[in-house]
Amino acid sequence: MNNQDQSYKEQQIQQQQQETMQNQVQMEQQFQKQKKQALQAMQQAEQTIQQNSSMVDMQSLQQAQQQLQQATGQLNQMQGLAATQSTTAEQQQLQQVQQQIEQAAQTLQLIQSLNSGNNSFKKG
Repeated sequence: MNNQDQSYKEQQIQQQQQETMQNQVQMEQQFQKQKKQALQAMQQAEQTIQQNSSMVDMQSLQQAQQQLQQATGQLNQMQGLAATQSTTAEQQQLQQVQQQIEQAAQTLQLIQSLNSGNNSFKKG
């Protein structure tokens, strides 16, 4: 192999490394963006729950539930991304977000069961 071939090969390798790095940066940005969106959806859901917990109406509960489902969907997408190329730190962040979503979902179910209890109580 002559010098020209050698330097061409090295250039190719460098280029591939650069592309890999850029891809990782993009994935990271995408990951952070989706994480932020998922967290926002959760916060909205929690706000909706808090605002209406005193006078719970089914519409706002359903809205909160949709927001949580949205967050869960985004989380699943993120986990798909993160599984392929992410650090353990990101994996842990994802697990935390998922736990928060699960907690919010449990709160929602609790409120709904209380609410249906209230309604049947009023009727009686």
